[in-house]
Amino acid sequence: MKTNLLFVVSLLLLASFCEREEHPDKNFQFENETFVYLHFKTEQQCLDSQPSDFFINCHSEVTFLENNQAEIILTDIIWRGEYQIIRNTIILNFHNNPEIPEGNLIFQIINNSKLKKLDDKTVWKRKNGESIWD
Repeated sequence: MKTNLLFVVSLLLLASFCEREEHPDKNFQFENETFVYLHFKTEQQCLDSQPSDFFINCHSEVTFLENNQAEIILTDIIWRGEYQIIRNTIILNFHNNPEIPEGNLIFQIINNSKLKKLDDKTVWKRKNGESIWD
């Protein structure tokens, strides 16, 4: 009996030390939130990488609007589509979009401030304030 009790207590103790993945807050609202993926680590690196004849975007971003509408910038064009949330997944649908030939993008919700774009495994962070570099 003592052996069984000791075994159960040991399992509970081990489980308490295991790293747990952050789960999104079920009440998290995406409406009016913007998430960005930086193509450069710093603003200066972005500026230093610019060619002389045009400007390369320093980031991509997705903004979740009212009524399940979303806008995304992958290169230099703003595309508008719709989104839906299913469990910890956000599915964005875009029609007639040459940058998204499949018509949709899928993000996994990591937590309240991070999304992972599943096709390329990039992590997009919630934008705080006006600057993408914050």
